[in-house]
Amino acid sequence: MESRNLTPGLLLIAVGAIILMANLGFFSLVGFWPLIIILAGIFFLIQWIGDRENHGLLMPATVLTIVGLLFLYCEQYGWWNMSYLWPVFLLAPGFGFILMYLLGEQDRGLLVPGTILLVLGVFFLSINRWAGRWWPAILIVLGAVLLIRPPRKIEPTSTDTDDTQGQTSQ
Repeated sequence: MESRNLTPGLLLIAVGAIILMANLGFFSLVGFWPLIIILAGIFFLIQWIGDRENHGLLMPATVLTIVGLLFLYCEQYGWWNMSYLWPVFLLAPGFGFILMYLLGEQDRGLLVPGTILLVLGVFFLSINRWAGRWWPAILIVLGAVLLIRPPRKIEPTSTDTDDTQGQTSQ
């Protein structure tokens, strides 16, 4: 048996056995179905551990695990919590991009969407929990700071000064 078939084969057997036992009445999956999503995320993580060159596996591993944990939380404590926990859907891929950067080839192109999604997720989580109707004040303050902040001076680089000196001497 090839090692690349081992993990998916074992995962399918485990998930199938769990669902079959639940269908036969050994236990109930009611409230625990998100564990299947979490297991799928763990499956992608195990696949990445086996092939560390395939950094794309980190995104579904992260998203499925985090979203599965969110669903498990809501299943246990009430789906009404989704009214303020929805920003987790922004955080999950944000963490995925950051993990792909940290554990991958350090491609800076992954930092931009990762950071944007993380900042937006944290922002929306915070306004849902503590800022209430006052969150627009944050936008007003940020806008005022941008208006009154002095413009940045752009210093010429050494190549710029070398080029201008060469033009005047000719």
